[in-house]
Amino acid sequence: MLQLAFANLKTYSRRFIAVTLAVMIGTAFLAATLMVNASATETLKNSLGSAYANADLVVTGDYTAAYDAYEAEHPYSETTSDGANQSAGEPKSSSYSLGAKARNAINDVAGVEATHAASNFGVSVRAGSKDYYASLNTAAKDPKLSNTVLETGSLPTGSDEATVDSTYAKEYNISIGDVLDLGAATSTDKQINRQVKVTGTTASSNDPMSGSVMNLTITDSLLDALDGDDPVEYSQIVVKLSDSADIAATKNSITAALKGTGVEYAQVLTPDEQIVKDVASFSGGSDQLTIVLLVFALIALVVTGLVVMNTFAVLIAQRTRELALMRTLGAVRSQIRSSVLVEALVIGVLASAAGVLLAVGIMATLIAILANTVAEMSFVTLAVSPMAIGLPILAGTIITLVAAWVPARKAMSVSPLAALRPAEDAAVGNKAGKLRIIVGLLLVIVGAAALAYGAIKGDILIAFGGGMLSFPGVLMLGSLFLPKTVSAIGALTSGGTVPGKLASLNAVRNPGRTTATATALLIGVTLVSMMMVGAQTAKSSLGDALGSEFLVDIEVNDYQGTTFSPEAITKAKELAGVQALTKLTSVGTTEEGQDIMAADPADLKAVLNSNKQVPGNGEVLVSSYYEGTTLKATGFGDKTGELKLLVSENESMIPVITWQTAETMLGVTEASAAKDRDSLSVLWVKTDDSLDAAALRTLSTDMASALGVEEAAMGGGVMMKQMFNTVIDMLLMIVSGLLAVAVLIALIGVANTLSLSVLERTRENSLLRALGLTRKQLKRMLATEAVLIGGVAALLGVLLGSVYGLLGAQSVMGAFGAMSISIPWLQLIAVIAVSVIAALAASIVPARRAAKLAPVQGLASE
Repeated sequence: MLQLAFANLKTYSRRFIAVTLAVMIGTAFLAATLMVNASATETLKNSLGSAYANADLVVTGDYTAAYDAYEAEHPYSETTSDGANQSAGEPKSSSYSLGAKARNAINDVAGVEATHAASNFGVSVRAGSKDYYASLNTAAKDPKLSNTVLETGSLPTGSDEATVDSTYAKEYNISIGDVLDLGAATSTDKQINRQVKVTGTTASSNDPMSGSVMNLTITDSLLDALDGDDPVEYSQIVVKLSDSADIAATKNSITAALKGTGVEYAQVLTPDEQIVKDVASFSGGSDQLTIVLLVFALIALVVTGLVVMNTFAVLIAQRTRELALMRTLGAVRSQIRSSVLVEALVIGVLASAAGVLLAVGIMATLIAILANTVAEMSFVTLAVSPMAIGLPILAGTIITLVAAWVPARKAMSVSPLAALRPAEDAAVGNKAGKLRIIVGLLLVIVGAAALAYGAIKGDILIAFGGGMLSFPGVLMLGSLFLPKTVSAIGALTSGGTVPGKLASLNAVRNPGRTTATATALLIGVTLVSMMMVGAQTAKSSLGDALGSEFLVDIEVNDYQGTTFSPEAITKAKELAGVQALTKLTSVGTTEEGQDIMAADPADLKAVLNSNKQVPGNGEVLVSSYYEGTTLKATGFGDKTGELKLLVSENESMIPVITWQTAETMLGVTEASAAKDRDSLSVLWVKTDDSLDAAALRTLSTDMASALGVEEAAMGGGVMMKQMFNTVIDMLLMIVSGLLAVAVLIALIGVANTLSLSVLERTRENSLLRALGLTRKQLKRMLATEAVLIGGVAALLGVLLGSVYGLLGAQSVMGAFGAMSISIPWLQLIAVIAVSVIAALAASIVPARRAAKLAPVQGLASE
C-alpha cells in the first residue's frame, strides 16, 4: 500500500496540489493566530508592562485585598438614605504599602539577585519661563532590571542632577546643561524645592500611563529629599532572581518576608502574570484579552479543519469509483484505507511545515511594516513561541488524517458494485436527507441557544461553544437549500441563454458538488464577516469604554479656588486644536464636603467623550467609587436635594450636574453662583481627534499659559486615551492581517472545489461539447455557475458572520460595559463583491482546460 500511496501522489499530483494548499493556508492561519497571542502579550509587556519587562518577579501592594479584609473585620456602621451601606473607614496603609523596609526584606530573600523600586511621585517643573508636570523615577542599579535607555549625555549621579525623556525634552526645548526647578508638596502641605541640572536624555516610555507626562530620572537621594519627612512609597518593586532560584518557592519566601515587615497584602507575580492583571484591571477585572485570543486560536483550528475536510471530501468523492474498482480487483478495505491515510500523512506534514513558515513570513512582514512606518507602534514585537510552531504542524497533520479518514471510511462502507453506480445525494424526501435535517436542526437550535446565552451573560467561551455547534448545523441544512437557491437565482438571471440554463440546472443535477463548492466560500466569508463586524463593534465599544474612563480630554483645575476670567477662557478657546471648552462652576457640596459643579447640558455633551455620560435633570455624574443609587447634596443657600447617581468609569472626577438640576434641587442659579466669591471654577476641554501626541502636549502648555496656571493644573485623560487607542489599533491591525489570511483560505477553497468539480465532470463536459455546445458556451456555463454559487454563498456568509460577530462582540464586551453596535457596511459589500469576482476568477483556469480538451478525448477519459 505504501507503493500505491506514493504512486497516487505522483500520478494525481494536480489533484493533491489543491489539498496541499488548503492544509498549508489553514495551518498558516492557525500558526499566525498563535503568534498573535504571543506577540500581543510581548507587545503589551513592552508598552503597559515596560517597567517590568526585564524582571523575573513583580511585587505590588494589594489594596483591594486589604480593603476586603478590613470590611470583613469592621462591619458597615451606617446606612444612607437610599439604603446603601457605608463603610466605617479604610485599612491601614502600612498593611499594603511598599517602602524601603519592604524592599530590604525582599533583598534578603534567598535567590533574589537584585531589586528596583518604582514610585509614582510627581513634581512641578519650571524650565525657562514655563511650568510643567513630571513623574519621577530612578534608574535601576542592576542593568538587567533597567528599563531606562540613555540616548544622550549621562545618567544622574548626584542629588542635583536629572535626565529628561527625549520626547518632552525636544518639545519643551530642554537641553543638557539646563537647570530645572523642581517643586513637591508633602502630606503636611510643606513645599520642597530643589534645582537640578540636566545631564542627559532618555528614551520615552511606551506605557500609556507613564508616557502621558514628562519623565525625569533622578537619584534615590533626591527622591528621598523631595518626599520630605514622608517615607517613600513604591508603586511596585521588580525583582531579578539568580539562575538557580525556584520561582514558585521564591514567591512564597517574598510573601512571608513582606508579612514580617507588616505588609500583609501584596501580590508577587511574574511579568506575564502582571501584564494579565494590568489588562484585566482595565477590562472590568477579567482577563478578557487572553480569553479572546484563545477563542481566536480555536476558531482558526476549526476553520482549518472545515476547509481541509471539505477539500478532501471532494477529492475522495471524485475517487470513489477508482477505489471501488481497486476493491473489485482484490484490494481489501484496510489496505485502501491505509493507502489514503499514508497520502494524507505525507501531505499533512509537508504542508503544515510550509504553512508555519508562511505564517512566520507574514507576521514578520506585517509587524516590521508597523514598527518602521508608524512611530507610535515602534514597540510592536514579533514573538514565535514553540507552541506556535509545534501545535500547527501537529494539528495540521491530525486534521489532514481525519479529513481523509472520514470520507474514505464513508466510501469504504459502500459495496464495490454500489460505489461504481452514481451515488444518491441527500434530499428532503430520502432517509439521508431526513436524518441530515434532524441533526442539523438540533445543532442549530442548541448552538443558537448557547450562543445567545453566552452573549447575554458575557461569557465568550459559552458563546464560542454555541457558535461551533450551530455553524456545522447550518452547513448540514445548507446542502438541502443551497443548490435549489442557486438554481432558482440562476433561472431568474439566465436570460434564456443556453449557458445560463445549463448553469442553473447543474446546481441541482449534482447537489453535493454545488454544496461543496458553496461551503468552501461560505466558511471563509462567514469568518471574515464575523471578524469584521466583531472587530468594528469591539473598537466602537472600547471607544465608549475609554470615553467613560477618560471622560474629558483636558481638565483645568489647580484646586486653589481659581475663577477664570472671560478673557482667559476666550483666549483658551481660540487655541489651535481646541474643539470645545466649557466652564464648570461650584454650586454646592456633598455630605462628605466635596464640591459639586454645574454646567449647561449642551456644553457637557460637546466636551464629554461619551454621550452616555451626560447627566439628565435630577442626575449627578460621579466617579466609579460612588456606591448606591442616590447622593445627598447641599447648595450654597442651604437647600438640600437628593440626586440620582450616574456612575462613570473615571476614578477621580468631581460630581457634575446641569444648571437646571442646580436650580430645582439645590436652589442655585448660574447668576447666584457667579456672585459667590468662593465658587470654584473648573474647565473641561475637548480636543481635535486629529492631534498627535506632540500637538497635544504643546496645546496643554499653551493653555496653561493662556489661563495663567501651572501645567500641573492640566489634567484629563487625552494622552492616556490616545496611547490606549494606539495599543487597541495595533491589535486590530494584526487581526486585519489575519483577515487577509482568512480571505486567502476562502479563495483557495473555492479554487480547489471548482477545479476538482471540473475534473470530475470531464466526461460530462465533453458530452455537452459533442452535442453541440461551443467552447465559448462551455466557458460561460462554468463561469456563470461559479458566480451564482459564489454570490449565494457570500450573501449567506455575510449574514451569518454579522450575527456571529455581534453576538461574539457582546459576549466579549460584557466586561467593559454596554456594547455599541457598529456595522462596517461598505466592507461587507466589498466582501460580497470580492467573493463573486474571486469565484469567477477561480473558474477561469479549469474552464479553459475543459474547453481545450477535445470531446472524443474527454469521453475516453476516466
